[in-house]
Amino acid sequence: MKLLVVGAGGHAKVVIDAARDAGWDVVGVIGAPRERPDVLGVPISATADGIDADAFIVAVGDNRQRAALFAENVAAGRTPAAVVHPSAIIGTDVTIGAGAFIAPGVIVNVDATVGVNSILNTGCSVDHDCAIGAHAHVGPGSALCGGVRLGEGVLLGVGCSVIPLRSVGDWATVGAGATVVDDVPASATYAGVPAKPLHGSES
Repeated sequence: MKLLVVGAGGHAKVVIDAARDAGWDVVGVIGAPRERPDVLGVPISATADGIDADAFIVAVGDNRQRAALFAENVAAGRTPAAVVHPSAIIGTDVTIGAGAFIAPGVIVNVDATVGVNSILNTGCSVDHDCAIGAHAHVGPGSALCGGVRLGEGVLLGVGCSVIPLRSVGDWATVGAGATVVDDVPASATYAGVPAKPLHGSES
């Protein structure tokens, strides 16, 4: 199967590498050429014109930008594909949304749901009955206990922990290394151990 990767930065390198390990043939990269005209040997193009691909994935870390690019490509009639690295451990009855990326070393346990166009980054763990919203990004090494709910567009920084049954509202941000012990409101920014709202953030 031929895959189009939308995005040409560092995260695109990770996605391309994982996609190849998962058996995809990466046939194009869409983005702006930087120091070099390709990503891992795949030429960078300004548009998808003339690229014959079966599906696409957006390989951009910024959640709002990734959501916009996902919508743009779906509107253009392209089919989103989930990419799951073969080293990931996926439990029974896990639902993985279209366009999601599950990086090397990730664990997703039984009855969890991974939203469309979301990122489970390197080595994070998502326990039983969690629900990850569309366009969310769970940072490398983060750990979600059972029954956690992440809303649309949530960003968990590297090494976050969330205790069981807590929720993080739509488009909220949790800083690197934070421990979430209380629910986080939508659009808020929390950080620290335990995680608290930053000055000026919703509480």
